[in-house]
Amino acid sequence: MGVYEPLYIFFFLIFLGLIYIPVTCYTFYKFKFNVIGLLFVILSITSYLLIGKYMIDSGYYADEHSSLFGLGFLELTLLAYPYIFIGLSVLLGKKGERV
Repeated sequence: MGVYEPLYIFFFLIFLGLIYIPVTCYTFYKFKFNVIGLLFVILSITSYLLIGKYMIDSGYYADEHSSLFGLGFLELTLLAYPYIFIGLSVLLGKKGERV
């Protein structure tokens, strides 16, 4: 039995993936980080890259194709984690704003 995944989920997923790069650059530009903040930034970038690798490799292992290119709700949920870590780095690990 298939799962209904509308096409707008695919486009929203691509949008979230592409907007992550400017958000991360803005975070580096705007805030100074202590050690905890830098660890969360590294965790955010690492999780973003691992999720990207998973999304690229998921087409090789999927038995059924979900929406466009096999990307759907699972990947959308996973793509939220880098944003969570970048938010934690700003909230918990910042020294201050850059002037």
